[in-house]
Amino acid sequence: MIAHYAHYIQCALGSLLTICCGFNYAWTSPYLPILLSEDSPISMSAEESSWIGTIYLLGGLCGSLLLSAVGHLIGRKTILIWTCLPVCASLALIAFAKTLFQLLIGRIIAGVSLGLAFSTLQIYLSEITDREVRGLLCSTVSVMTYVGMMVVNVIGTYMSIKISSLVCLTVPVLIFIGFISMPEPPNYLLMKGRREEARQCLVSLKGSDQVDHNLHAIIKVIDQERLNKTPFTSMFKKIHRRKLLTLLGLRVAQQFSGATAFNLYTQTVLQEAGDSISPLRGTVILYTTQIVFSGISSLLVDKLGRRPLLITSALGTICVLLAGGSFFFVRDVVEMDTSHASYMPALILITFMLSYGLGLQTLPNFSATKLFPTNLKPYACTLGDVVFYTFGVIVSEYFQFTKDNFGMFVPFWSFAICCSIGLVIVVIFMPETKNKTLEDIQIELNH
Repeated sequence: MIAHYAHYIQCALGSLLTICCGFNYAWTSPYLPILLSEDSPISMSAEESSWIGTIYLLGGLCGSLLLSAVGHLIGRKTILIWTCLPVCASLALIAFAKTLFQLLIGRIIAGVSLGLAFSTLQIYLSEITDREVRGLLCSTVSVMTYVGMMVVNVIGTYMSIKISSLVCLTVPVLIFIGFISMPEPPNYLLMKGRREEARQCLVSLKGSDQVDHNLHAIIKVIDQERLNKTPFTSMFKKIHRRKLLTLLGLRVAQQFSGATAFNLYTQTVLQEAGDSISPLRGTVILYTTQIVFSGISSLLVDKLGRRPLLITSALGTICVLLAGGSFFFVRDVVEMDTSHASYMPALILITFMLSYGLGLQTLPNFSATKLFPTNLKPYACTLGDVVFYTFGVIVSEYFQFTKDNFGMFVPFWSFAICCSIGLVIVVIFMPETKNKTLEDIQIELNH
């Protein structure tokens, strides 16, 4: 009970971090219209404004790459603490920005810092939580990203850029203070030869029962890993190919389901519903749906397992995307009268988020930490997040281009095809990690 109490504190701190990620990720949704208005505090063109969203994703990509360079040298806790400082600086810069250049600098600093912090958080939570609650806590932390996205959309309606940025600045301050008292994961301490510190960490996290057994199990795995030096190219060896294909399949399916495009262009899709629902109300309903069903997924993941939830989520998402594409095809190409069903675009988007939230939204985020051994986790998390950010940019641009040039049905059907490929990969290659230690998973995957 004491151990789980410590895990819940770490989960709360991790949730604050992902809320901050969500806030910065969706920041453009309420504030780009303000920046492009006649009363804009910063003069810019529509083309220049597009960089405000893109540069954050590019910063996140750089932050993820940075983990592969520092992940073996600096402790997970240390990274999480010190990334809070540039996040604070970025929010302060955005709050008081007077030029587009200052705003872009603030956004890229936030992207790099939070990209590095989120990638590190995946490793930290996977190594420090018990298998009985790992799925629940890791999924819950991922869900909180969408809480941050909803919060910025709501407060963006009522607060200025300056006030909202200063309010959000309190979050990284709380994270900095909270993580100071948290331990480094025992896996990292043992990799650095700090056995006694690792033992004390295990006692504080799991209690004194079976601490020697847990310590021995981790040492055995790490000793086996040390027999082979592990450069980045080790990820492509035959023994890791199944893990690599699973990781890439999950991350590509997660992005090519269209979720990032729908989050960035929520207002665009909701406008297809006409006056049947207001943009603010539709946004709140949309994010509430994501949060609720991702929360349900978090509660079920340790009971049902990850494979059943991912398969159910992918199947539901595919069906919704096919139905949505069919609606837009009938309306725009066949030119059938659909005025009696003007609510359909909003219903399609909400149903999509319902299905997506059951598994694809949260479970792929921590897949790298479960699939790969300790010495490859920084590389795996980096690769997974690079894929996430890179394809996030591609998917967003693809959605905008195909929607404008061919019709809304094209991206919907394209996303359905890509999601189907991801489903096949999950069914064939994804191992079930329910109630298994990280060491058990590695033994299974290596045979």
